[in-house]
Amino acid sequence: MSHLFSQNDSNPELPDLSMGGGTQGFYESAGDYTGPYNSNPIITWKDNLSWVHGNHTTKMGFYLENYRKSEHFGADTQGSLTFDGGGSITTGNGLADMFLGRIHQYTEGTQAVNGVAVGGYPKGHWQMTDLEPYIQDDWKLRKNLTINLGVRYYIYSRIHDVSRPTIDSGFLPSQYNAANEAQLDANGNLIPGSGAVWTDYGNGLVQCGANGIPNGCQLANTGGNIAPRVGFAWDPFGKGTTSLRGGYGIYYESGNGNEAQTEGGEGNPPSDLSPSGFNVLGYSSIVANGPLGPTNYTSFPYSQSWPSVQQFSLTVEHQFPSNTLVSVAYVGALGRHLARAQLINEINPALVQNGATMNAPVLANLVGTKAANPTLNAPGDMGQPLCDASGNCHVATTLIFGEEPSIFFAPYRGYNTITDKQNTAVSSYNALQASLRHTSHGLTLQVAYTWSHAIDDSTSTYQETAGGINDYTLSRWKGTGDLNRAQVLQANYVYALPFFKNSSSAVARQALGGWQISGITSFFTGEPTDFNCGVTGYNTNLGGSYRCDVIGKVAPTKGTYDDPVYGPTRQWWNPATVAQPLFSELSTTYGNMGRNILTGPGRNNWDMALEKNFPLHGEAFKLQFRLETFNTFNHTQYQYANTGCSGSTGFGMPCNLNTTNPGEVNSDWGPRNVQLGLKLIF
Repeated sequence: MSHLFSQNDSNPELPDLSMGGGTQGFYESAGDYTGPYNSNPIITWKDNLSWVHGNHTTKMGFYLENYRKSEHFGADTQGSLTFDGGGSITTGNGLADMFLGRIHQYTEGTQAVNGVAVGGYPKGHWQMTDLEPYIQDDWKLRKNLTINLGVRYYIYSRIHDVSRPTIDSGFLPSQYNAANEAQLDANGNLIPGSGAVWTDYGNGLVQCGANGIPNGCQLANTGGNIAPRVGFAWDPFGKGTTSLRGGYGIYYESGNGNEAQTEGGEGNPPSDLSPSGFNVLGYSSIVANGPLGPTNYTSFPYSQSWPSVQQFSLTVEHQFPSNTLVSVAYVGALGRHLARAQLINEINPALVQNGATMNAPVLANLVGTKAANPTLNAPGDMGQPLCDASGNCHVATTLIFGEEPSIFFAPYRGYNTITDKQNTAVSSYNALQASLRHTSHGLTLQVAYTWSHAIDDSTSTYQETAGGINDYTLSRWKGTGDLNRAQVLQANYVYALPFFKNSSSAVARQALGGWQISGITSFFTGEPTDFNCGVTGYNTNLGGSYRCDVIGKVAPTKGTYDDPVYGPTRQWWNPATVAQPLFSELSTTYGNMGRNILTGPGRNNWDMALEKNFPLHGEAFKLQFRLETFNTFNHTQYQYANTGCSGSTGFGMPCNLNTTNPGEVNSDWGPRNVQLGLKLIF
């Protein structure tokens, strides 16, 4: 087997491999070696000045940070093979495809200089600066009332590569012209000499920091990051036992240099080439220095706001007799311009509705080949119109039946996936938080309870919440946040056992007295669980996955399923409440199920310990004995449950059919764990 780039022929590693589709499981082997060099120094300076004058305490100062990151990066130079049962030459079984050499996708990376592949991995040196001056005044307006007023100003630079020449590039859709882009051949590869290719700048692909393009290919946009802070603390009765506190503040962040801006677009062409070839028949068909396939690209909006969060709270606290302190608070937060990603090279749904066609002459030739060899047809597409003799192709039908990849119809031909990392997500958090602290008679007890709801339209940093289903309507994915836990009750305690503590017998005091028990007890509801549906062999008219249809109340149930392997098993939810969407929905709604509508298993956990210190040689040394138990009462605590819908379930059919695990629990947090320990303290 050769390489796409002959410069990589000296690489001794085996190619990465992913295999699945039409099989009982999925197999993946990945090397992910990108060189030995990786450093991340962060240099900070800060200074503060305090001035006490009258009833005011004024503080001012600044925080300055220089973030730096240097590392090798890029797609694996040994290559990556994908056999997933897809593509035009598949047998429908990924394992069979692997043995027959029917490669659905092959990807390989290399470093490039001035558009010429040189082999190995690129190396970048990224920097960004964060300057935050501030001033705050704490004004003791009255003996029992303090007001806090302040403001912070955030001045950021965009992360950018400082190498010369820079490896940073940007993709500007406004400068892309489809007529200037290279054409695709029957295998989805770019035809040399037919137009612009991503191995060099041009046709939307720009060099950052050159020709009027700013560093990092993003405008700094630092003018409006003014963050006021206001708060108060009030003792309404003047007795020191009751307090009312509140506050509001705005906080900005520059984004994590490793993830939020991907170190200025690391891995992008033309400095890093990582093309993909599709439908490669035979390992020997991977031709060195042959035609290039479309590449993936990570882009950033040319102008966008910085992420921010508004935080606010109101707390009432009262100290009762017997050393008991009770606190009740409302806590809220509003996130704006938060990180998420949008797939901007996805087919626009407006272009594939109502039988829309698109001219792609090469596909007409492929359709003729399929007609002559029906074994190449996807299941169920017999008699469906695809392309006519003039090359006008029925886009929806072609993609729904997986006849060809969506790259033939993508808005930006020459690119496979363009992931636009943007600050456009929103979130909200509202919570009732109550706590109790008590200390007396050898007992120290803390109890905290939270009742909350987190809502957002993208929880995971720069991950496509929609999974590429329809990234033109990202507002569809607003729902309960991935990390939401509606109710949490936790208690921690330490209790010194009073038995034999003051016994007149020294033996009793030493052996039986001085013991204490401690523990942490947790009760909380589960995290949200999300999943898709999908009938085997079918995609949406956008070429991607789709959701389920809700036909009942999707919620935890108290049922038991007689598993043919494991016997009676706890059923967490009833899959009969969701169904595969109708075939017509593959071109319209893509399923109607919202995001995170099912809550997973919660926990009821007790971790406890029994311990005692034995004095040795007076008080100079102590020997501590500990008996610790985790899940002390050996209570079964479910962890995850099976979700989704079997691909063999037909369109419009409930998801409890044709499956051997209808919503049953598939894991737990483990049985009781006991450990003994001795510690010498001196």
